Amino acid sequence: MKNKISRATALIAALFFLVATQQAAAHATIGIFDLNRAVFATDAWQIEMRTLEETFQEDQETADSLREELAELMADLETNAPVLSIAEMQRLQEEGQVKQMQLQRIGERVQAALRDSQNAFIERYRTLLGDAINEVYESGGYDLILRSESVVVSGFSYDITPEVTATLNTMIASASAN
Repeated sequence: MKNKISRATALIAALFFLVATQQAAAHATIGIFDLNRAVFATDAWQIEMRTLEETFQEDQETADSLREELAELMADLETNAPVLSIAEMQRLQEEGQVKQMQLQRIGERVQAALRDSQNAFIERYRTLLGDAINEVYESGGYDLILRSESVVVSGFSYDITPEVTATLNTMIASASAN
């Protein structure tokens, strides 16, 4: 009899624990943030982007000029194709290919520089980003914070990316002042 009472008590306790756990999970406050949006919306990144744009201004102008030349070349080729000799057509096509390759090299160089700058920026502010996330976690009373890439669907989450960005802006400004 005592054994049956112990089992019943254990079963009731287990059910109570299960219900309490489900209720706690149902009311969990989960913060979701997008790392790229949080970091690349900061004031410091915007300044870095303006610097990159200035650095690659000449490349941008060259690319614009190459695109115009390529468009003119293609229009010329299309318009005059019936009267051009095979050698002239080949020369124009080769010239177009050279311009396309030049455009591709410029694009690759700019993309590599942007990627390197983004990686360096994230690495430079990695610690502050962690601190900003922790501050938002503590001040917002969140039970859990996840990166947006980790979440497929959630009914109990809040996008905290703007809060992380604002906190990170403050921390970067403070660190720069010191």
